[in-house]
Amino acid sequence: MKYKVSRYILICSFLVLTNFHFPPLLHAELKLIRNIVLTGNRFISDQQIRDLMVTNVNQTYNPDLLEKDFQRIITFYQDNGYRFARIDRNTLFTKQFSEGVYLRIHIDEGKIGGIIVTGNRRTQKNVIVRELLFQVGSIYKTEDEFESERILRRKPYLGSAEIFATRDSQSKLVRIEVAVTDVWTIMPTLDLPTPITGDRFDLLITLSDSNLLGLGNSAGFRFHQIHESEERTRNLWSFSHGVPRIFDSHWGIYGVYTQKRVGDSWQARLYRPLYSLQTKWSGESSFSESIDLIHWYDKNGKKTDTFERHLYIRSGQIIRVFGNRYRRTLVGLWTKSSRSIYFKTKEGISLSKANLTNRITNRIGISLEKVQRTYIRTRFLNQMGRVEDVGLGHYYGASIGQASRWYGSDQTDSELTLSFASMQTHRKQIFLNTLMGFVTNFDKKQIYSSILTALIKVTAKDLYYQTLALQLKTAMGFNLDGKGQILLGNLHGLRGYRQIHFSGEKKIVINAESRTVFWENTYIILGSAAFIDIGYIWKDIDIDIWDPKRSIGFGLRFSSPKLSGFQVYRLDLAFPLDRENRSKPVISYAVGQAF
Repeated sequence: MKYKVSRYILICSFLVLTNFHFPPLLHAELKLIRNIVLTGNRFISDQQIRDLMVTNVNQTYNPDLLEKDFQRIITFYQDNGYRFARIDRNTLFTKQFSEGVYLRIHIDEGKIGGIIVTGNRRTQKNVIVRELLFQVGSIYKTEDEFESERILRRKPYLGSAEIFATRDSQSKLVRIEVAVTDVWTIMPTLDLPTPITGDRFDLLITLSDSNLLGLGNSAGFRFHQIHESEERTRNLWSFSHGVPRIFDSHWGIYGVYTQKRVGDSWQARLYRPLYSLQTKWSGESSFSESIDLIHWYDKNGKKTDTFERHLYIRSGQIIRVFGNRYRRTLVGLWTKSSRSIYFKTKEGISLSKANLTNRITNRIGISLEKVQRTYIRTRFLNQMGRVEDVGLGHYYGASIGQASRWYGSDQTDSELTLSFASMQTHRKQIFLNTLMGFVTNFDKKQIYSSILTALIKVTAKDLYYQTLALQLKTAMGFNLDGKGQILLGNLHGLRGYRQIHFSGEKKIVINAESRTVFWENTYIILGSAAFIDIGYIWKDIDIDIWDPKRSIGFGLRFSSPKLSGFQVYRLDLAFPLDRENRSKPVISYAVGQAF
């Protein structure tokens, strides 16, 4: 008996001493991490998260080290735009078994629990919500918020758009508030009968709405009545309608029918645009028939010939996008079928070198575009007052199409189009915009006609309480041979002259303008501008740099935050500075900045 008691006491003493002197040996085995389970992460992979963690399987469980891992995970999420990402402590599971510790970590990436819209009086809520790049149940991302704001600001029926995201303290879900302002979209126009010539009077009534019934659809109506002596009165009608989101999809349709004196014209278009920077493909198909008058001018802008053109066009295009929001490559396949027929309106000997010929062209081509762009916000750059989203970066594009007799063309040739665009800024105060385009037609034997266009524009904001804008643009035709001509006048940047005053094959126009805003409130923005325009136009290489076409003038600028499109309305008074037209000032009214 004494022997058994002594043995029992010896065993107990050994266990007590072992537990007292070597506790880490026992507890280390209990605190060894056997498994880590990650849940809730949809946009960041398990492997990416594990690479951020120091805590790992078969390592000793350390709560302090795990907390630092949580901080690294959340920082990584926030750096990638998931501002409301968090570790859900309520579902954090830490279980210790005899063989070790098991962890289950649940990541709340920032689920959206509700979206409310404020400020919309006419536009329906679902029309605004459908334009967002997120919906209830989506994961919030900062880039989606900024791009959704840009999408909304492009809508002609909204004056401003701001998105505010907060976390609900009770549900822990993200709450989205979309604050917008509706603008007046019903635009009527009435031109009362005034004598155009001694025997003609016109009445013009137009009515358009870019937010029909608050659904975001567009509609237009136009009535033109012409009274001419010794002829019956003619009533000409025009109707248009557009639905940008068919059944809330990203497919849209647009149609227009117009009656003209020379005949009727119409267009039908089905399209799916690149509605966001993450859209991976787009498509378009259109059909149109039009009858127009094409005028030909001599070098002094005098009309010499008029042609009636019948133009029939069928086209289609599919674009596939590769890349991300900031760097994208667009590859497209396209086809275009056109038929043009010209009739001279007056018989007799032609007074010009116009050589407009009938053509049947069926062309199939491929396009390649490269875009690198980021966006900033500014005001008073191209518009007056509203927030403008300016894309900074570069664009390169090339397109080549082949027409062949094998698929119905009247001749075999190729068409090459090259384009380039760049927008840069210095401290968000000085903006440099560069555009360039080149189009040429050729076959195996020769190059037919080519046109080169280029534009450089510098805009300096907030310079002594004004905005200074300087633009140089050029258009140069090569081997036109009567197929086309370059025009210069009031419509082309030379505001001291009539609409079309000169013609040629090449031109250079320089515009400088100083813009000042002297009144701004919630309803109206008023400003003024002083400008100078210089232009050259010539044929071949016979440019005379000592004979520029010049004009100088000033004007008023008007805009309203309550009107659709936030358009700039301008009224200019310009004086030509050459000897022949010095005493003939020109008053012009137009919509949009001159450049």
